[in-house]
Amino acid sequence: MPPAISVDQAGPLNFPLKPKVVEALVSQCEQAPFGKGTETLVDTKVRKTFELSPDRFQISDEWNAQVAAVVAQVSDKLGLPPGELHAELYKLLVYRRGGFFKPHRDSEKHDGMVASLIIVLPNPFAGGELTVRQTQSRVQKFQFPEAASGQGISYAAFYADCEHEVSRLSSGVRVCLCYNLILRTTAPASPKPRSTVTDIAPLLAAVRAWFTAAPATPLVLALEHQYSERSLSGELLKGNDRALADLVLPTAAAADCEIHLAHISRHLLQEAYNESKSRRDEDDWGWSPKPLKKQKLRIGATHEDELLGTQLTTFDGVKKPWQSISLQVNAIISQIPLEEWKPTSEEYEGYTGNTGNMLDRWYHRTAFVLWPKARQHTVLAEAGFETSVPALNELVDALATSRDAGRESVRADSIALALAIIADWPDPHDFFRKQPKEDALESLLTSFCSSLIKLDDRAVITTLLSQVAPQDTNLPLTPLLLHACRKFGLPAIAAELQAILTPPAHERLLTSFPTRNLEWLEAVCELPQSDPDTEKIKGDLCRQAASWYCADIARRKQDPETARKRAQNLHEKQLPVLLQVLLHCGCDTEVHKVISCVKSRTDLFRLQHAHVPALRRLVPWSAQRFGEIPPLLRQWLTDVRQRLIGVTATKPQPPANWTRPATVRCSCQHCLQLVEFMKDPTAEVHRIFGSDKLHSHLAYEISRCRLDLVWDLESQQGRYALVMQKTQASFDRILRRYQRNIKLLEDLPQPAGDT
Repeated sequence: MPPAISVDQAGPLNFPLKPKVVEALVSQCEQAPFGKGTETLVDTKVRKTFELSPDRFQISDEWNAQVAAVVAQVSDKLGLPPGELHAELYKLLVYRRGGFFKPHRDSEKHDGMVASLIIVLPNPFAGGELTVRQTQSRVQKFQFPEAASGQGISYAAFYADCEHEVSRLSSGVRVCLCYNLILRTTAPASPKPRSTVTDIAPLLAAVRAWFTAAPATPLVLALEHQYSERSLSGELLKGNDRALADLVLPTAAAADCEIHLAHISRHLLQEAYNESKSRRDEDDWGWSPKPLKKQKLRIGATHEDELLGTQLTTFDGVKKPWQSISLQVNAIISQIPLEEWKPTSEEYEGYTGNTGNMLDRWYHRTAFVLWPKARQHTVLAEAGFETSVPALNELVDALATSRDAGRESVRADSIALALAIIADWPDPHDFFRKQPKEDALESLLTSFCSSLIKLDDRAVITTLLSQVAPQDTNLPLTPLLLHACRKFGLPAIAAELQAILTPPAHERLLTSFPTRNLEWLEAVCELPQSDPDTEKIKGDLCRQAASWYCADIARRKQDPETARKRAQNLHEKQLPVLLQVLLHCGCDTEVHKVISCVKSRTDLFRLQHAHVPALRRLVPWSAQRFGEIPPLLRQWLTDVRQRLIGVTATKPQPPANWTRPATVRCSCQHCLQLVEFMKDPTAEVHRIFGSDKLHSHLAYEISRCRLDLVWDLESQQGRYALVMQKTQASFDRILRRYQRNIKLLEDLPQPAGDT
C-alpha cells in the first residue's frame, strides 16, 4: 500500500493524485540539479525533474517498515551481506510530462553508500523508462508497470556506480521516493573467505607462475564495479566483487603477496585519422565540430600508454600514503578485455603546426593489486619518490614506536626500502623520466635524508653518498653529513666525500661547481677540531673544492657581455664561502690560486658583486678568527682599494657638444649615415626616410649598440621617417658607475691599524 505522506504547505498526498494536489506538490518543489565535476548545476536540457527534500514532508512509520522489507530483498539480489544494508531517504522526485534525466551516475552521498533504491508510487503515467547499464553488455530496463497503472508500487535498485538514465515521460505524473542504500561498516574488516584450498588452486598456480616470470611486476585484477575514494574498502565491495575477494584474499595469503584495492588510471595517446572527414568536417586548424563518437577514426601508432595504480588502500580501508605505482598493461586480468574498456574521457586534436592528429583517452577502473611481499621494496622504489619516500617515512616512524619483538623486522624493512630507493634513483640527466615539480622534489629529498638520519645505518648512508650524491646535486646533504660525521667520524665517509668533490669525467655531464657542496663543506669544516687525520681530511676536501671551482672558471669562455649583467652570478655568490673554508683549513696555496682566478676574470667577477662583498665578509671574520688579517687577504684588500681609488680620482664631466660614441657593428650605408650623425658635434636631431624594414633595422642597431639616442616614427606627406634625437645616456651610465664606485670604496672594510 502507498505511504501516508504529508507535504508542508500542500497537505496529505492521497494516491493516485488529483491535478490540484499535483500542482500544490510541485509548487513546494525545486528544479532538481545535477552534478558536473565539483559543480552543482541546474539545466533542464540535462535534467527536467522536480525534487523535495525530506525535511519538507513527513512519512508514516508503517511505510518505513515496508521499506525495510524491500531492502532485505534488494540486499540479497545485489549480493550484499544480509542485515547490513539500510535505506536512508534522500529525495521525493516528481516527473511531469516531458520530464527526463540524461545518462549519469549517482554520487556517493555518504560513507558506505553502495546503491540507490527508487520506489515509484501509484500514479498514472506513460514513458519515463529507467535504463541501468552496469557494463556495455549488461543493461536492464525498468518501466514500473504497477505504479504506471496507478494500481500499486514498483521499485528498482542498482549499484551507485552504474550509469543510468530516465527517458521522457510522455504523459501523466510520476512520483517516486529515492533512497540511498548504505552498508553498515560494523562488519569484520576481513570477512572469512568462503573459498576452500581447492577453490583457489587454479588461481594460486597462475599467480605463482606470474611472479616467477615477473617478480616485481604487480598483478592487477579488475573489479566489476567502480568505487570512489571513500568507498575503497573490502567491506563495501558489491556483488561479484565480493565473490572475487573471497577468492583473491586466500590466494594472496597462500602466495605470500601484498594485496591492495586501488584506482587504476590508464592514459593512452595515439595517432588517429578522421576517415569521415570532408571539407565541412574540420576548420583550417584541424578541429572538428562533430562529437568524437560521431567521427570515424582510424587509430595509428601509440605514443604513450601509461598505467598507474593510485589511492592504494588495504582491504580494511586503510589508505597508504603513496602517490601511485607503475603498472603494466600485460599484467591486467579483466572480465572485460582491455581493448573494450570504455574511456571516461577523450580528446581528439587534428593537425597542428608541429604534430599530426592525436587522440588522448583516459580510462579508470578499480582493481585488486598484488605483488610478492619479498618484492614490496622494489615495487615502491620503482613507483618514484612521491610513493617510495612516504612509504619509507611511514616505516621509519613505525620504528620509533616498535617494541623489541617487532623492532628488528621493521628496521630491516626500512633499510631494504631505503636501499631499493637508492638503487632505482633516477638519472638527473634523463629529461624523459617524469619527476615531481621542483618544490615537491626538494621536499621529498629533504624528507628522505631526514629518514636516513633517523634510521642511522652507516651502510645506507655511505651507499647514498657513493652512488647518488656525486651525480644528483639536488640532494641536500648538510644535515645528513653532519649526523654521519658526529656518529661515525669524518674518516669513515672521507672517500665518499672526495668522490662528491670530483668533477664528472664526461664533458656532457660537466656542470658548474654545485653550491650544495660548499654548504656541506662549510658545515663539516666548522665541526670542532679533532685529531690530525681528521683535520688533514678537511684540508684535502677544501683543496678539491678549490680545484673544481678554478677549473670551472677556466673552462668558461671570455664574454665581455657578462660584465653588463646586473645580477650576481653563481661564482660570485660562492666566492666568499669557498675562501672562508680555505682560510679556516689553512690552505694558503689554494687561497692564492682562487684570488688570482678572480682577478684575471673581470668578465665573471665584478667589484660590486664579487670583490667587495667577499672582502666585507672575510676581513672581519678572519680578524675575529685569527686575531689578524691573513697576508693574502690583506694584499687583495689593498689591490681592490687602489683600484677603486684610481677609478674615482676624477669625477666625470658632461659632454661639451653633441658628439656621441659611434660604435656600430653593421656597415650598411644607412648605419654609416647613422655613425656620421653621431660624430657630428652640432647635430642633435636626424631623420632617415625609408621602409618599415629599414626603420626596424636601425632601431635594432640603436638598441644593440646602446647608442645615445631615442627615436620615434614621424609621418610627412605619406612618408615615414625615423626621427632620432641624441641623449647623454653614456655619460649618465659613467656617472652612475662613478657614484657606485665611491660607495664601494666607502664600504670596504678598514682593518684596525690601517689608515
